[in-house]
Amino acid sequence: MIKYETTKLFYDKYLYKLGITNPLGFIFRNKNLSHARSIIDKLHLNQESGEPIRYKLSADSHRTPIDLTVEDVHDLKYLLTEFREEKDFVVRCEQRSVGIFSNNEEWLKRIGKKLDCVCDFYTPEDSTINLLLDNKNILIKNKPFKFKYKVTLGQGSVDRNFYDWAKMNPDKVRVSPGLLKRIHETGYVSGKYLYLRDEKVFTLAMLFLSANISRVDRIVLKQDVDK
Repeated sequence: MIKYETTKLFYDKYLYKLGITNPLGFIFRNKNLSHARSIIDKLHLNQESGEPIRYKLSADSHRTPIDLTVEDVHDLKYLLTEFREEKDFVVRCEQRSVGIFSNNEEWLKRIGKKLDCVCDFYTPEDSTINLLLDNKNILIKNKPFKFKYKVTLGQGSVDRNFYDWAKMNPDKVRVSPGLLKRIHETGYVSGKYLYLRDEKVFTLAMLFLSANISRVDRIVLKQDVDK
């Protein structure tokens, strides 16, 4: 298991994340536990009858069935039990990968000790816990970073004049070449982000961006938190 530092709240709420893998990890998507239980029950029947433990995505699917080991099924059963007992958590599924987000550190550690398929664990430094919990729009940087704001753009279009301003002021705004290209070509950049140097620059940038911002995060240096 690889350990990482939490530098931003997950889902604006959670300090900890446990990452695991399982061939059928996606059955827990949206915390639909009744659906997951029905699939696990079928796998268990296959296992008990001595048949290959196999899951087919759908009756008419041409995709290759997914084969599982006894250990894979055991892990799914264990996760189902834990998910049914805990209330405040989020599960994010991406095919084999499952992220479990919670503020119950001991619960996540207990799960991690029971499974062989754990890949990573995110936890904050003790000195940053209160800062993160009290300010959901905080992003902690461990290394020196001269920009104070991270701006995530929304679904509208960006003023084309921002392209020219950003090109002429790389000391004030940090924008990736790909984002600059999209601003120049279409102006539509939903979900993309950029960095602004300080409050004065932030105020100036709002002349171009104010109608198309979905989120603003303030950047705090780890060295300043530890003082």
